[in-house]
Amino acid sequence: MKQKTYRMMALAMSGFIYLTTTARPVNDSTSVDSTKWFNKTHQLGEVTVKSTLPKIRTNADGMKITITGSELEKVGNTEDLLRRLPSIKKVEDGVEIFGRGNAEIYVNGRKLYDMKELKEIPSDQIVNVEIITNPGARYHATTKAVIKIKTRRPLGEGWGFRDELKGYYQKGLSVRNQLDVNYRKGGLDLGGWVTGEDFNNHQIVYQETNAYQQGKLLRQSIDKSNQKINRKQFDLGLKFNYMFNENQSIGARYDFFRMPGMKGDMYFPSVFTFDGKLLQESLSQLYTNEPTYKHNFNAYYSGKIGQWQVDANVDGVWTDSKTTTDTYETIKLPGQDGTKEDVHIKAFTKNRIVASKLVLEHPLFGGKISFGTEYDDTRRTEQTVNPKASNGDSKVNEKIWAGFAEYSRVFFDKLTMNAGLRYEDVKTDFYEKGNFDMDRDYADWFPSLGLAMPIGKVQVGAHYGIDIDRPNFQNLSDNVYYINSYSYQTGNSKLKPTYTHNFSLNASWKWLWAEASYSKIVDDIQIASTSYTKDNEFITLLRPENLANFHRYTFQVFASPTLFNIWHPTCGFIVTGQDYETTIADGSRKKMNSPMINGIWNNLVILKSGWRLGLDFQYQGSGDYSTYHIHKPCVTVNASIQKSFFKNKLDMKLYAIDLTGVRSQPVTVYSNRDIYVKNNNYTYGELTLTYKFNIAADKYKGRGAGDQVKSRIK
Repeated sequence: MKQKTYRMMALAMSGFIYLTTTARPVNDSTSVDSTKWFNKTHQLGEVTVKSTLPKIRTNADGMKITITGSELEKVGNTEDLLRRLPSIKKVEDGVEIFGRGNAEIYVNGRKLYDMKELKEIPSDQIVNVEIITNPGARYHATTKAVIKIKTRRPLGEGWGFRDELKGYYQKGLSVRNQLDVNYRKGGLDLGGWVTGEDFNNHQIVYQETNAYQQGKLLRQSIDKSNQKINRKQFDLGLKFNYMFNENQSIGARYDFFRMPGMKGDMYFPSVFTFDGKLLQESLSQLYTNEPTYKHNFNAYYSGKIGQWQVDANVDGVWTDSKTTTDTYETIKLPGQDGTKEDVHIKAFTKNRIVASKLVLEHPLFGGKISFGTEYDDTRRTEQTVNPKASNGDSKVNEKIWAGFAEYSRVFFDKLTMNAGLRYEDVKTDFYEKGNFDMDRDYADWFPSLGLAMPIGKVQVGAHYGIDIDRPNFQNLSDNVYYINSYSYQTGNSKLKPTYTHNFSLNASWKWLWAEASYSKIVDDIQIASTSYTKDNEFITLLRPENLANFHRYTFQVFASPTLFNIWHPTCGFIVTGQDYETTIADGSRKKMNSPMINGIWNNLVILKSGWRLGLDFQYQGSGDYSTYHIHKPCVTVNASIQKSFFKNKLDMKLYAIDLTGVRSQPVTVYSNRDIYVKNNNYTYGELTLTYKFNIAADKYKGRGAGDQVKSRIK
């Protein structure tokens, strides 16, 4: 979750922050393991029937990967497993799909909101993983991709517990501990957990902002910006689940998150020049703190009544945060002594969400029809006290109603079809200082279609769908935030949603998988930089803007054979291109159509003694993505060692990311003012010890509601 705490810190580096949240370089988690076949043998009296099944099968939604019986059963936990599947990129706060973006993750039908749960499920509990690159009508229209994980039925009764202790270092030592306890008896499953974390991080960033005024160059150079973060947090939760039988279950889940303090300080010296002459030198120091708490509740019913499958969910989310930012700035003009200025800003944010979702399924004409409804009610308030700009007092009320229907069927015993249609009605009212300011109402239809069939031994699929990105509430706020005397940032209440039309073709054969996709992107949202006022063009204002329409193309292919029964290499490359053109700082037009190439060579060796050794190489080339350009390629080398002890009760994992410590890619964000950023990355080391007793996969089947709204309350 991106914390608003570092908004003021991120503002000065907003170009860099935005880049890292839209298209991250191939990193430690891009490991992929793909398409091996395995044998299944069934004994029937005196007859042995032997069949060979492909591990990856293309279907009408995307692809389904069988884990049971494959070498991936032994890789560790579910997070380790996902790192080694085609097209998946594990990032700090979730999972992304190449060419699509953030993916929602479901385990046995329940949506995950906390990615730490991926570490709690052993990979040998996973039956299969389904990667859906064009989600159908039952998913919210903002959903880019879906990963569905199916686990084995939990075995064993009584008490179970799991304790995970993790220490990790990246220019700062961090410690995290989580204790999970559960009790199973018959159909009853009770559980609880408590987690504490002390997080520390240090980062160095270089930045340069260029603008042209009256044909002359205005430049702000930040030679070396130091950013330090300290975050202390804990969360605890309770869950209840009862299975009446295989077809009927109910449950509820409650999470409480508390961050008593998220403190950070940022130190950056700036030099301003105009037409090559020194204009000003400044030294800014920012200190931020953001105590936060969050309540999250879910209740569900999942059951089969006759031929009807019924899934119902109710969700509630309550969040409160208070951000204080103290800026101490020393300004020195040529030939003068320095002057000091202190700026103290406070911001208060509250979010209240109530959401519900109902899905019904029934056989129809040899196939299956699914239909349902979803309703979200969101209320957000934000107040700011800012002596360098006008104070803010805004309120947003938003209601979203959706109805959807899907039909799936197999024709001629080969062709699988999944067709759907979703309707969303959105009504949003904005209030500023208690007065009605504006409304934003939308009504949209979202069709989807997926087809799949075998051609010889090759499984092929074709998919079409439309998705939408609605701006988060923070980006819709017109409150202005002070960075320094030459830099401000604000939101944009006039932002339009982004619509993306997606077409894709994919195919799998033995240990090969490939996909080609095309997207038409309408009103993409990116950070733009302009003059704060016409009267003072030297001051830069950063704000999100809608871009002109453009197209994006992605091609990816992965190969994952098994060699010598112990070595499981994965090789792949991803090519992304676009046809975008933008105006840059000097007023000229620049074509941004240089393709980016990512390369992957991951190696996993599983020894008979139980040791699991990994050595991964990832390459990211230069190129263009939306409004930014990566200037030079880089290579990342990661390594891991894993082993289980005491009959798999104790797991040990040592993980190192970017062993060479040289991963650094300069990036320029092009706009009316060009922002050049170079971020230094450092070697990351992690040691995890996990002890578990009588722990099995969670039975909870709540699917969650209001997913897209929860993602917008940053």
